[in-house]
Amino acid sequence: MKLFQTNYGYFGDNGKEYVITRPDTPKPWVNVICNGDYGLIISQTGGGYSWRTHAKFNRLTRWEQDLVKDEWGKYLYLRDNDTGDYWSLTWKPVCRPPERYECRHGLGYTTISSLNAGIESTVTFFVPLDEPLEVWY
Repeated sequence: MKLFQTNYGYFGDNGKEYVITRPDTPKPWVNVICNGDYGLIISQTGGGYSWRTHAKFNRLTRWEQDLVKDEWGKYLYLRDNDTGDYWSLTWKPVCRPPERYECRHGLGYTTISSLNAGIESTVTFFVPLDEPLEVWY
């Protein structure tokens, strides 16, 4: 069951995830993931930044707060060696329209899945409860 469905997404069955079904939301829709010591902000397009101990004064990656552009982030790319075609696992920075796209912002994690050129990819971002680091898998 999709709860409070809009043109861009809905809350999942249990209400603990917001599922974004297209990357081109009117503004960045972000998830703040932090264990009290280390944190990251990640948008539905893969934009965001990481910090340790203080989100404003101790940023580990570059970032400029822009509520419209969402241009700062850390990105992973895929390339089809047969065709030379490439895209990003998250929508940014390549911004290639995917065949299918889904971002799940949950409590303590974000998972982005997409289908491009017949190749499906999924990446999950989270911060362990007791370690000062982020995991992408």
